[in-house]
Formats: sequence, C-alpha cells, structure tokens
Amino acid sequence: MSINSETTATGTRRLFAGAAVVAVLLTIGFTVWPFVTQNQTGTPKGGANPATASDTTGSRSAPAQKAAESTVGKNDPAGQEDPSGGRARAIKQNSQALQLNQQQRQEIKAAIGHQPDIPKIDRAPFELMIGTSVPRQVRLKDVPPEITQVMNGYWGDQYVLVQDEMVIVDQHSRRVVAIVPAVQ
Repeated sequence: MSINSETTATGTRRLFAGAAVVAVLLTIGFTVWPFVTQNQTGTPKGGANPATASDTTGSRSAPAQKAAESTVGKNDPAGQEDPSGGRARAIKQNSQALQLNQQQRQEIKAAIGHQPDIPKIDRAPFELMIGTSVPRQVRLKDVPPEITQVMNGYWGDQYVLVQDEMVIVDQHSRRVVAIVPAVQ
C-alpha cells in the first residue's frame, strides 16, 4: 500500500488545523479562566485567613484582633528595634488575649475621656493585629500615666484611637503592642 502526496498533504492539513483549533481553545481558556473563577489571585481558597467583615482595618487581608496585648511590648518598653526585626518578631510571637476587669476598663475609659487632643482615626491604614507596623503618617500620643498604671505596663509607649479601640504602639519599633476595645 502506497501513500501518495495528495493523501499526505490532506493529513498534514488536518493535523495543522486540529493543532490550530486546540491552540485557539487554550488561548481562550487561559484568557477567560481568571474572570470566571472565584479565586483570581492564585492563592489557596480561603487564602491567608481573609477577613469577610473587617470593620476597623484598611485592607481585607486578615481579620482584626479585638482585644489583645504583647507581653514583650508591655514589660520591655526600652527594647530597641534591631535591623533583623527581632523585636518586631518578639512582639508578634508573644501575643495573648487582653485580660482587663470591668473596673480597669472604666478607669481606662475615664482616663481617655480626660485627654485633650486625642489622636483619633475612623479607619486604620494598617491591620489591627499585634505586631503590625504603624505608618509614620498616623499621629500618635504618649499613653497617659493613669493608663500605664491600670494596665501595669506600656510606659513610654504611644497610642491612637481607631473608632472606639485604643491601639497602643511600641515607642521604638512603631508596632502594635495592645488593642483595648470600647474605650469611648
């Protein structure tokens, strides 16, 4: 059985036509796929614990903590930030739930109420998480001595109110070291 050149040419054309159809379908598929899928960025479904209703943070990449503190930030106010980020890591790794009784909360609320020129913002341009860096554009004020006594720590640190939450920021690294809810 002999194959003539016309049969060969027909087979070659069919092969190229099939390859062209597959190439067009793949191009269309790769172009349309990101628009028809829920997960457009390529991160795993659920990602890095994305927030679905973050009401006090500027972005939606992680949920806000509501009441937390760092034992390193609380007990070591003189700790200097080092180039390797050791203090920032220590602040974040020693995060725990904030433990305040009702009387302490009332004393903090009263101390905040007596402060003139309270630095307050409605929406934080940073995540409300222990260890998060606070941008230099955010105006801070020294934590009042009454609050450092009630909380037994944070001497020399600074704060800003984000809605009704007091965010205490480490004086050297500008990292969030405590979040105290409902102070106003």
